Amino acid sequence: MYQLSPLFTYNLWGGKKLSKIYQKKSTQYGEAWILSCLKEMNSPISKGKSLKDLFNQNKNIVKKGYKGDFPLLIKLIDANDDLSIQVHPEVKTEFWHVLNKKPSHLYMGFKKNTNRSQIEKILKNGDITKSLNHVAVKEGDSFLIKPGTIHAIGKHTFLIEIQRSADVTYRLYDFNRVDKYGKKRELHIAQALKVINYQKLPIKRNKPSKVLVKCPFFTVYQELIKKSQSFIADDKSFHSLTVLSGKGNIELGKQIIKLKPFDTVFVPASEGKYTIKGQLKLIRVTL
Repeated sequence: MYQLSPLFTYNLWGGKKLSKIYQKKSTQYGEAWILSCLKEMNSPISKGKSLKDLFNQNKNIVKKGYKGDFPLLIKLIDANDDLSIQVHPEVKTEFWHVLNKKPSHLYMGFKKNTNRSQIEKILKNGDITKSLNHVAVKEGDSFLIKPGTIHAIGKHTFLIEIQRSADVTYRLYDFNRVDKYGKKRELHIAQALKVINYQKLPIKRNKPSKVLVKCPFFTVYQELIKKSQSFIADDKSFHSLTVLSGKGNIELGKQIIKLKPFDTVFVPASEGKYTIKGQLKLIRVTL
């Protein structure tokens, strides 16, 4: 098993929470990529290697007989301001699990059925957020964001995001923000309009439970360890473990890794039984 080091991105909308958690100097990180096998953002592990090195050496770390690219990407996101209104194409499904203590909000789907021409007109003349569901959220709320769903994380939201490993985002509206050079960020309206689901979206808030979500691409578990609990990483999937609160150890054979809040550990497929000891709350992700 391997402890993964986070990778950080500076964002106009980023907050200070990630800098405090990971003791970084910058005060405006928006994202910590805690499990990534993408070329530009490749999770470091011990002994100078990376997750991608492990994967390239043996794709069976994902599951027995696995072929293709590494399947998942996991991030912590700290929004000090609203993110851009965006949409993803078919290759990207996301899951959000809210971690902030104080209430905040998300934008998710249209309030009523609409069509491409109506949205094009709104984008030219006004604020598209008025056409979207504003969803009040609090700690523990979870949502599955399917491809084509227009969405954005709202101001003062801190969450963990599990998604298919495809860094593809089409921005439609960015609140007319500019960077330190006075430039607006690029929008991708033509691409977005082709993939948007224009139907009214009923809001489905996943109820708190052990299994937070199960979809064709991943399963997310919320684990509450009171003293000691064992799991088995069989040949069907790796396990990704991210501590949300508490402290303890994870043990696999003679290997022991100490755990504290927001540490992430990767347990390859077929590693067998491992045990977590302590009092911890964590997110466990498998295929």
